[in-house]
Amino acid sequence: MPLYAYKALNKKGLVVEDTIQATNKKDAAAILQGNDLKVLTLKSLEGEILIGAGISVSEKANFCRFMSMMMRSGLPLPEAVEIIRRESKNRHMQKILADVSFQTRKGRSLSSVLAQYKNDFDSVFLTIVSAGEQSGTLDKAFDYLAKQLLASYEFSQKVKGALMYPIIIIMAMIGEGFLMMFFILPKLSTVFLSLNIKLPVATKIILDVGKFVGENTLLVLGASVFTLATGVFSFVYPSTRRLIMLNVGKFPAISKMMNEIDIARFSRTLAILLKSGVPIIHSLDVSANSLTQPKWHEAAKTFSGRVAKGESLSDVLLDEKIKFPAVLAQAIRTGEETGSMDIVLEELADFYEKEVDYSLKRVTSIIEPVLMLIVGVAVGAMVILMITPIYSIVGGLDNSL
Repeated sequence: MPLYAYKALNKKGLVVEDTIQATNKKDAAAILQGNDLKVLTLKSLEGEILIGAGISVSEKANFCRFMSMMMRSGLPLPEAVEIIRRESKNRHMQKILADVSFQTRKGRSLSSVLAQYKNDFDSVFLTIVSAGEQSGTLDKAFDYLAKQLLASYEFSQKVKGALMYPIIIIMAMIGEGFLMMFFILPKLSTVFLSLNIKLPVATKIILDVGKFVGENTLLVLGASVFTLATGVFSFVYPSTRRLIMLNVGKFPAISKMMNEIDIARFSRTLAILLKSGVPIIHSLDVSANSLTQPKWHEAAKTFSGRVAKGESLSDVLLDEKIKFPAVLAQAIRTGEETGSMDIVLEELADFYEKEVDYSLKRVTSIIEPVLMLIVGVAVGAMVILMITPIYSIVGGLDNSL
């Protein structure tokens, strides 16, 4: 049933804010009036989600941090959720929290309500919340999640920050190409092709392209937008993105960095699940989903089954067919022998995240001069090809004097 947020006056004249489920707005108002509440505002929380709306990692980290604090202070779960809902600026988050507040008051567990929003809360999040509920340590579960989400957020920001400069350069190159293609070349081609002078082959080809663009601007513009949209969609659609990553991953420097990212994610996910009290078999199943490379993702799906049969995780990782780094298996073996696997995995995650940071700096230090060289060569070639016919015109004028 639809969910409605309301403000109302109770018998004592105090303003009450809460949510209510009803078949329609009229029924919601009738229920409130039947409970001796004078309705001030009544607004549907359905259909408010904007296209592309979602919950950022930082918002989820803040939600977990505040929930941990309020649970430790002894505040009931529905009231804690309601307080966060009122303070949230994200309408999508407000709608989810309103639903959580209402359904937990009706007796449903928090994990079962959040499981309805799998696009916003992944399997790791739901598993840790469920484990916290079952063990009576929901405050610690939220604390673990807040730390894990914050570490994930900082890690992703480092990756984005390192890639920002190359992306800006590439966008500048694309912008320069569009400017030349649609504004400069058509005008130059009109002038040069109308003159009776001999042009270099490369210059004539460029000018012919410029003439075609000038005569078919809408067609070329539409084709360019379609190509650009196809490229963007290729990165969004899982199948094509996987294919692109496989090809990109063939470069040694990129392959090494992608391996480090996967190991860091796997180690941190497994560590946080084990620390939350989730059984290792289930933890391995969930952690396998954090691996992005097909060769490791498929292998990781077999981990839980092999461990359930009695093999140690370190022995499974040392399997030559799986090809996980030996250092990972050796560290996990130490954790198995000392009973501190979660601590060892956290240290591994920290180590590999630092390695990714160093790898990013090395890759970007190579990419930046290469991109600048490409831009310089492209601009230089364009200038030479455009200046050559100008010299031809000047030479022709000198000969005619």
